[in-house]
Amino acid sequence: MRLRIDQLSSHLNRPELAPIYCLTGDEPLQLLESADAIRQRAHGLGAEDRTVLNVDRSFDWGELSRESANLSLFSETRLIELRLGASKPGKKGSEAFIKYTESPACESNILIITTDKLDKQAQQTKWFKTLERTGVIIQIWPIEPARLPNWIMQRCKKMQKTIDRDAAELIAHRTEGNLLACTQELEKLALLVKKDAITLDDTLEAVIDSTRYNVFTLIEQAFMGSTRRISEMLRGLEQEGAEPISLMGAIMWEYRRICSIVADISKGIPKEKSFAAHRVWNQRQAAINTVINRYNQDTINRILAHATTIDRSIKGATKQNAWELIEIFLFEIAGIKLQSSVWE
Repeated sequence: MRLRIDQLSSHLNRPELAPIYCLTGDEPLQLLESADAIRQRAHGLGAEDRTVLNVDRSFDWGELSRESANLSLFSETRLIELRLGASKPGKKGSEAFIKYTESPACESNILIITTDKLDKQAQQTKWFKTLERTGVIIQIWPIEPARLPNWIMQRCKKMQKTIDRDAAELIAHRTEGNLLACTQELEKLALLVKKDAITLDDTLEAVIDSTRYNVFTLIEQAFMGSTRRISEMLRGLEQEGAEPISLMGAIMWEYRRICSIVADISKGIPKEKSFAAHRVWNQRQAAINTVINRYNQDTINRILAHATTIDRSIKGATKQNAWELIEIFLFEIAGIKLQSSVWE
C-alpha cells in the first residue's frame, strides 16, 4: 500500500500498525519526522524494544533475520529500523527482504526502512513490490517553492504562533527550500518574538541581527563581482570567530554547483533544465548567470583546483594564511585576475 505523507497522521491513529514501513525520498526533515512519528506510535502500542541497523558495503544481511528472530525482553512486539540511505539492497538484500516478509517475525515486529529516493527501476524490483504488498510505502518529495510559504505558516501554527505570509515568503527565500533551515528560523523567531503573531518587521529584525555577515550572502557577492563587500564580510566573519573550514565548506558547496551546471551546459543540456536539476531558485539565477557568463569551463575548473591549496593551509600543511587565500579565491570568482604564485 502507498500513502502520501499528509495521510500518515490519520493512518497512525488506527488500532494497529502495518508490519513494514518503507520511507523513501531526498528531503531529510520530512523523512526524519515521518520515521519518528511511526516510532512514537509503535512505542505507544507496546513496542518498547528497538534495534537500529545501518546498511553499508560491509553490512551482513543475515542481521535482519537474526534480529527479527530475537525475542524481546520487554514486549511482544519489537521495532527494527533498517537505514539504507544511499545504499542499494543488491541481491542479498533483496533476498533478505523477501525472506523477512515470509517469516513469522514479519507479523510480530514492526520494520521501518528508510532510504534515499528510489527511481522507477528500483520500484519495479521484486523486493520493492513485496514490501509494497506487505506494508506501507511513503514517498517523500521536496516542498515546491510555490507551496513553501504555506508550509511555513502551517509549521508555525504547530508552535502556537501565527506568521504573516510576507514573513513566510521571506523565510522561504532565505532558506531556498531547505526545510530544516526553515524550521530553525521559525524556532528562533518563536523564542525571540514573545507575542503570538509574527510579522514581517519581526522577521526582518531577526534576519538583520543574525545575518550581518551571512556566509551565503558573501558567496553571492563574489558571484556578482562585489570585491569591496567580499573584504568587509570576510573581516566580519573572522572577527566573529568563524572557522575557515566551515566557511570553505559553504563556499565549495555553492561553487561545485556552478561547476556542475557549466559541465551540463557544455554537454548541450539547456541551462534552465540544469538549474532545475540543481535546485537553483529564481532569486539566485542572476548571480549564477554572472559567473557562467564571466568564465569558460576551463577557467572555472582551474579556480576550483585552488581550493586544494586553501584546504592544506587550513589543516596546517603550509604556512600560508587561510583567510588571505580565501579572500584571493573569492576575488578570482569575482573576476579579479591575480598572480598565480600564491597557488604554487
